[in-house]
Amino acid sequence: MTAYGSFGWAFVLVLLGVYCSARYTDSWSIRLGIAAAIVAAAFSIQFDHVPLIGFVAAVQGEPSVGMLLILGGLAARGILPERVTEEDFGGLRTCIFWLGLVMFPSALGVGPIDLYAVGYHPYAALGLLFLAVLCVGFAATRLLAVWATLSLLLHGHDAGESDNIVDYLIDPIVFVYSSWHVGSRVWRRFRDAR
Repeated sequence: MTAYGSFGWAFVLVLLGVYCSARYTDSWSIRLGIAAAIVAAAFSIQFDHVPLIGFVAAVQGEPSVGMLLILGGLAARGILPERVTEEDFGGLRTCIFWLGLVMFPSALGVGPIDLYAVGYHPYAALGLLFLAVLCVGFAATRLLAVWATLSLLLHGHDAGESDNIVDYLIDPIVFVYSSWHVGSRVWRRFRDAR
């Protein structure tokens, strides 16, 4: 696992610990203690000389920037609900949903073109840079530009094991979460319209 993968998974665990503990306590020392205990357990508990976090990383790979931003948003909403709103992250989850809906099935051979393989091409980074500039100018939230820019920087510096820029943008876990979120929002609108 690369340094980015180790740091990324530690950051994911800290954010999960802060988010979960923010629902039950207002004490920062308890929140950080829970987060530290989760990180320590994930990296120190071993099965067959493999840390527990190694099993997650073996199945998932490294966390994507989309996962880090969404978990960061959930943790921030748990701490400062009046400052971080649903609208701040709704656009990001929607973009992750549509990108995953296009990329993952094509990588599995559904359809005539493997769009996921485009991420290996050097021009994909230029397209992502152009997308980041468009997001800065036209998007309702700057989070989309942060998402594209961080992914581009990590890919450009070979921070992770993957050579595909799509792996820095999204991963299957955050795609499933975004799909559930978008689906539940569509269902609520459908139910309220009846």
